[in-house]
Amino acid sequence: MQHILVVDDDALMLSLMAKALPDYHVTLARDGSEALHAAERHVTLDLIITDYLMPEMTGDELLGRLRERRPSLKAIVVSGHGDVLDRELPDWWRGEAHLAKPFTLAALRAEVERLIGPAGSNPPAR
Repeated sequence: MQHILVVDDDALMLSLMAKALPDYHVTLARDGSEALHAAERHVTLDLIITDYLMPEMTGDELLGRLRERRPSLKAIVVSGHGDVLDRELPDWWRGEAHLAKPFTLAALRAEVERLIGPAGSNPPAR
């Protein structure tokens, strides 16, 4: 079963994203520090879904730190500031799968499946 780490400082968003992915093994974290600790505890991690703007550490900073140990980690960045990021087009934003809030749960599931396959399948080769 594919393992997804979902990181968002908004408890409602965390809950909604977890409910949208019932057939995957999902670990929830409320901030970057919690996410780093969770990633250390798990041998396999197929995908991270992270909010962009969070206290302490932004989503791109979190991805950078996680990829020091897991360079091929796939990611989806979610943000309520996607329009600003789309206009400014930072390199990291262009290079990551992303969804602008509000997004549909169907759009989230579709992006997850595109990156790591349907639940229960073997993740695409890294």
